Amino acid sequence: MNSKQEVGNGKRGNRLAGALPRLSDYMKRAADRDPNRPAFIYHDVEISYAEFSAKSQQLAKYLLKAGVQKGDRLAYIMNGRPEFFYLYMAASMVGAIIVGMGTRFTAREMEYVLNNCEAKYVLTLYGLGEIKNYQERLGQACQNSPSVQNIWVVGGPAELPNALAFDEIMKDDYAEFDKDLLAREATIGPDDGLLIVYTSGTTGNPKGALMTQRNVVSEALIVCDEFGPPTGLTPDDRFLHHVPVNHVSGATEMGASPIVAGCTQVVIDQFHPVETLEQMQKHKVTIFCGVPTMFILEFNLPNFDSYDLSSVRFGMVGGSMAPKEMLEKMLTITPYCSNPLGLTETCGLVTYTDVGASADNLNKTVGKCAPEFQMKLVDAERKEVPNGTPGEIAYRGPSVIKEYFKMPEATAAAIDKDGWLYSGDVGIIDENGDLRLVGRSKEMYITGGENVYPAEVEEFISRFPGVAMVALLPVHHDVMGEVGRAYIVPKPGVTLDGKAIEEYLKDYLAPYKIPRQYVFRDSLPMTALGKIEKKVIRQEIEKEL
Repeated sequence: MNSKQEVGNGKRGNRLAGALPRLSDYMKRAADRDPNRPAFIYHDVEISYAEFSAKSQQLAKYLLKAGVQKGDRLAYIMNGRPEFFYLYMAASMVGAIIVGMGTRFTAREMEYVLNNCEAKYVLTLYGLGEIKNYQERLGQACQNSPSVQNIWVVGGPAELPNALAFDEIMKDDYAEFDKDLLAREATIGPDDGLLIVYTSGTTGNPKGALMTQRNVVSEALIVCDEFGPPTGLTPDDRFLHHVPVNHVSGATEMGASPIVAGCTQVVIDQFHPVETLEQMQKHKVTIFCGVPTMFILEFNLPNFDSYDLSSVRFGMVGGSMAPKEMLEKMLTITPYCSNPLGLTETCGLVTYTDVGASADNLNKTVGKCAPEFQMKLVDAERKEVPNGTPGEIAYRGPSVIKEYFKMPEATAAAIDKDGWLYSGDVGIIDENGDLRLVGRSKEMYITGGENVYPAEVEEFISRFPGVAMVALLPVHHDVMGEVGRAYIVPKPGVTLDGKAIEEYLKDYLAPYKIPRQYVFRDSLPMTALGKIEKKVIRQEIEKEL
């Protein structure tokens, strides 16, 4: 039996039937159906769908006045505050493509993105938390980015040449552009570009994954059905949004899906365990999502059980395999949890665990391919492998990206002529038809001629009592070529011993998979999304050589 899973109809019929052509159409639909429902709760202030729609259309008309053409790129350095969503919907209406940059980006990283996508305009925060002013870095980047014409500043004064304060832009209603906006919208279809999300750039420069309106809408419709069983997302849901919007999760499944559902997003500037729990309790959040690190930090709070989370009806953990102990805790909050798998190049999630899955199942698998997709596992020659055999995971379906922007060779290497996307993830289909993620083919290292996938080893180390976080990376070895080094963060008050972990692993892993070295630390470098930033650790290792 081969490893391919075939496309089919959704769990409640064909979930993509009748899809609207533009993401912004769903915002307008929600505003028409329920204008007073909050689209966002931000800093405890409610913004209704009527206001959301009005401000987005106001900004869209300003974009027309500014000369924005179909296909123009509009970069942003934002968190998930309402102004980001105004830009998102305005771009959807006028056919522009928004391009995310991280709030932690250096001037060099900004410059690369601005030049690669040839951005004409940039929407930036004035500051966020301890970072008081982004304009200095952005100014440096723009000096070498000739395509940038204007900068729009949210939350503070405009201090750069060719910069405008966002509040000033939004003082005019631009009513003279009403007919122009209707005419422009009529030319925008589902196959037009909407969003570029840059990959992390673990190998070489980041690549800009170009997503169409169809890609984003398809992903959102599937998420609306998969999240919040047994009904799927409803307008009555309150969806926690606390992840960066320059990542695919923040822009699609956690950004676009609530708009498609017409429900409320409770927006937090930056993840902090205490603030997150306070907002969940205060605003009766029903849907909460995050990476394992976020949940671990929350669950480790000494007063965690004092928070009232009885409103929660669904939890999703993604980004990396979650420890079983953490999943068991999640299932005490809600019986419906999911540990899906997604990637930037599929516009987000593509596999989902079964409704009511146990902590053991959630810990070991990422579920089955969404029925709108096909999935297969292949060997190095891209030939299908049988179930139970590790292979690279390939997908084909409605939210696979259009291309890597301005990178035809990289696009051709990842997406074949038949539309199959080769993910670089390595997995196994188990006896129940569930996908188990073994690791990244690009992270695989070879020790004494044997292949080791770090994710598999990390999964077992994370089960060892007292382990809070773990990252496995290869280091040079004169005899074996490479051996594993485990970087481990113990739980508070716990002292761990490498020898004890090594003995424990002997019961679960072949000897060549067991790390030779153990490094214990108080913390590990993290990305803005809360994932362990292995690139930084890898740079430390390189300096040792």
